[in-house]
Amino acid sequence: MLASLTKIGYEPVDVLIDKEGEWTSHGAPTDPHKVYSKSHTIVDTTRMHGEEYQKLAKRMQISLIFSEDETMSLNREDLYRILRQQQIKVPDTFVVRAKSPLKNEIFRDLWTRFHTPLLVRPLHRHAPVPSKIVRMFHELESTIREYHEKGVDMHVLTYRKLHTTSMAVLPNFRKQKVYVPMWVDTFPEEGNLPTKEARMQPHLQAPEFRKENMRAVATKVYKALGLTTPACIDLIHHNNEYIVVNVDLNPSLNINGRFMQSLNTTGVDAGHYIHECIKNENDL
Repeated sequence: MLASLTKIGYEPVDVLIDKEGEWTSHGAPTDPHKVYSKSHTIVDTTRMHGEEYQKLAKRMQISLIFSEDETMSLNREDLYRILRQQQIKVPDTFVVRAKSPLKNEIFRDLWTRFHTPLLVRPLHRHAPVPSKIVRMFHELESTIREYHEKGVDMHVLTYRKLHTTSMAVLPNFRKQKVYVPMWVDTFPEEGNLPTKEARMQPHLQAPEFRKENMRAVATKVYKALGLTTPACIDLIHHNNEYIVVNVDLNPSLNINGRFMQSLNTTGVDAGHYIHECIKNENDL
């Protein structure tokens, strides 16, 4: 991102915020006031929410881009519920609340309701436990009991052993209200969840009708959620229809991540998008 912004004429300043909240730039201590006094836009990659530096930026009328503070806060079931209401296909799910007592019949109910393997994951994405694929009844019971004891709300659904198709979505870019680059496919190893180590295949070419179809799906999801910031939409193709499995409301800017790989398919990178955001703001 820094290299891209430099190439198109900006002088970006990178700032590190450590776990204690101390700010450092070019190895020297600094603070938000010093940084903001010479900044037009803040590209916030921290994924933090409600921080004082975010509130300060707003008071100083400095734009925050890619900021968690600028996105809507939805757990996984909330997101699915909104999409279901808009007739957008999502997986069937079950929520196990940590505050509710665990009844023995819940395990048999889940085992008979959903096809195996099952995916057990935290209801809230940033919960301190991993998502887990379970294939045996005793694994399901032990996993739910373990997470329940830790006070973690759980999201349970059938795990489809299919590759994931991901699309970056950008608002107000290239004279489009919702701009959708080409997509990337991620192929996890057998029995594993998609990770950054999984094989990824960007689509550089596709028939025009396929491009239009994918753009229509992504745009419908984006508008259904009422989004106004960049997002990454993950789909699977099952029984001749697309199923939305995830919408990342605060996508990673890692160059090897699905969001950035999707951007790169059409010559777009984070720097160019940031430039367009600044240009649009100046035009207002």
